[in-house]
Amino acid sequence: MKKIIFKIGKIVGLLLALLLVGAIGYLIYVFGQYHRLPDQSQERIKNPQTQVVEQGKTYKMMTFNIGYGSYPPSFSFFMDGGPDVRAYSRAAVVNVIEEDIRLIKKENPDFGNIQEIDWQGDRSRKVNEPQMVRKALEDYTTVLTQNYDSAYLFYPVTKPIGKAKSGIMTYSKYKIEQAERYRLPIETNFNKFFDLDRAFNVNILPIKNSNKKFVIFNTHMSAFIKDQKIQKEQLQTLFDKMQEYVDAGDYVICGADYNHALAGKAHPELTWMKAFPTDHLTKGMRVVAPTNASTVRSLDVPYDQKNPKNTFGIIDGFLVSENIKALKVQTVDNQFKSSDHQPVTIDFQLNP
Repeated sequence: MKKIIFKIGKIVGLLLALLLVGAIGYLIYVFGQYHRLPDQSQERIKNPQTQVVEQGKTYKMMTFNIGYGSYPPSFSFFMDGGPDVRAYSRAAVVNVIEEDIRLIKKENPDFGNIQEIDWQGDRSRKVNEPQMVRKALEDYTTVLTQNYDSAYLFYPVTKPIGKAKSGIMTYSKYKIEQAERYRLPIETNFNKFFDLDRAFNVNILPIKNSNKKFVIFNTHMSAFIKDQKIQKEQLQTLFDKMQEYVDAGDYVICGADYNHALAGKAHPELTWMKAFPTDHLTKGMRVVAPTNASTVRSLDVPYDQKNPKNTFGIIDGFLVSENIKALKVQTVDNQFKSSDHQPVTIDFQLNP
């Protein structure tokens, strides 16, 4: 009997040792793989267009967080308290991205910003979403900016979300002469492995018969972040960069998912819907946000407009310089058919 107990003890000890070695090896892998992209790097401009924007002409711009093609109305995400982790299937992701493309084509914007667009991501079933969008938007130049390239995350343990390579994309029917990526502050403790890298891009467009520039910013601020100081630093970094162009007299617009309430009711109990700090906004800029419909839904439960457990808000929209005339802004309400967000459009003019 003692020999049997001794053997069982050895087996259990060996298994525990193997688990410990595996855990240590995994931590070494995660820490070793982690990296941040360099600050202020030049971005590649694909399918360049030649026509140039003009003062006094009316244009339309869209901003849309597509939720990496993984959030149909029935989806509820584990980070929000739901059961779902990865997209249902590869086919489901393709169908959702096709719906996003249909929305873009229907609105036919002159310019657009996309957030949470994946490629080589386990969570999005490794669908190359930028490739799909670029193929469909053949009349647009595009700039793809990487946010992060994460290690394989064994979280949740029973259904790990895996690796993710994701970013933001700007598209334009007009000439983009320069595009740059800038880093945003992130948490430096262990939480950095979950929030990953963050960035914004700056796209410079020439203006006909003018020495001023039309400058498009695109970004996606952190959502599930515990250190509120970092959220403030992210916004301030964005504001400071916009100030440079505003002070030069350029025309500046930022279409983004700010993970702050731009209009309507804020929810300070949520890390991603606190009130937007308008008092600290870049001098010479203003918030232009829709009020006709919500731009985001919570993911703790499936979408149901009448379910009181659903939380809705307006966290997507535009920051616009005072020399841009905003004519109309609205949420494109598609009942969250393809994302936990809905696109927002703005009609505007560059004042002469």
